Amino acid sequence: MSNKKIRKNEALLWFGSWTSRIGNIIFDYANSISIVGAFAGKPWILATYQSSETIIQILFNLIGGAKADKGNRKKIVIITDMLAALICGFLSFFVGTGFMAQVMVIVNALLAVVSAFNSPTYKSLIREVIEKERIGFFNSISHAGGEFIRVTGPIIGVGLVGVIGVRGALLFDACTFAVSAASELFLTKLDGTVESKTDKKNVLADIVEGFGYLVKEKKILFLVILASFVNFFLAGYNLLLPYTNIIYDGILDNFYSKALAMEAVGGIISSAVCAKIVNKFKDNILALIVFLFGTGFVLVLEPIFALTANYYLCLIPFALFGISLTAFNIQFMSFVQVAVNENYLGRVFSIIFTVAVLFMPVGSFLFSIFVNASDVNSFYTVGGGIMLLSLLSILIHYLYKKA
Repeated sequence: MSNKKIRKNEALLWFGSWTSRIGNIIFDYANSISIVGAFAGKPWILATYQSSETIIQILFNLIGGAKADKGNRKKIVIITDMLAALICGFLSFFVGTGFMAQVMVIVNALLAVVSAFNSPTYKSLIREVIEKERIGFFNSISHAGGEFIRVTGPIIGVGLVGVIGVRGALLFDACTFAVSAASELFLTKLDGTVESKTDKKNVLADIVEGFGYLVKEKKILFLVILASFVNFFLAGYNLLLPYTNIIYDGILDNFYSKALAMEAVGGIISSAVCAKIVNKFKDNILALIVFLFGTGFVLVLEPIFALTANYYLCLIPFALFGISLTAFNIQFMSFVQVAVNENYLGRVFSIIFTVAVLFMPVGSFLFSIFVNASDVNSFYTVGGGIMLLSLLSILIHYLYKKA
């Protein structure tokens, strides 16, 4: 395949991914404000809406990964994006009706099912349409665009809902998913790509086979376990972050939003740098762990900088956190996409996603019990935990290489 076609595939995947992400952000924003506006005295409705997605992902992620390895990945991604478009369009007809809350919960659950099939398939498809030596570069640019959308998406959502209303915003969502599906139609597979097997094993057997492969591949298993514990501590970080509005009350208004912006800026900078140097760290697990150590180290700086009561200094660790975490995520994702056998990519990614979903609520729950979220010193716990995890990982990696 020519270099021109490879670059075309990259552009198509970026465009499709970014438009879908914009649709997801606007969808959640439009639905959330609709539920809050219509059922202000019933917060359990919003909680049901939000939790349904997590439950569905736990149930269907592994099935989605198995199907990704046994079916036509390009076709699955296109079909799931089209289904998402139809579901968003369907929901728009119920805005303002007495059935809105029930339909929103059902629709959000349906979209979670669609996502459970789409996400591992999309990550696996990258191996089929992007050359190995360009996967790190591709992930870096993709992540940079995703960070930019994470910051601007809610602003776009506010503007859309204000101008065209919730129904119009949902129809806009439908269009973003349809455009994503249309762009994916033009993807071209690399020469020599392995075709997915279509043997007669059932889904459960395929899932078990995926776990068996992961157990045999010690290096990949190590990274999956590491990522799982990272998500546990990131749950603690995500719990503490909104409370910075209380911690820094009187120093800087709405510190939380500014910290999020700094984290996103750090992520964009890191993505741009990784696009240039990511291949230098290819297959380097030690470098990946060092990036992880950096995320913990900068969080430990936060309580120290807080002593100065200088809000510029207090915001710096969040930018550095975004830089370190983005470098870790890009390196981790690129390593998995290159190192894992193509026939097992979907199942490995589905295991990663499932474990992430499981560890995040566990982390949030435990940190909410044992850590004072309104105390800036709690960042010592999260940052120190990540640093200890990193040091332990370096030790295990060293012992493994020595064995």
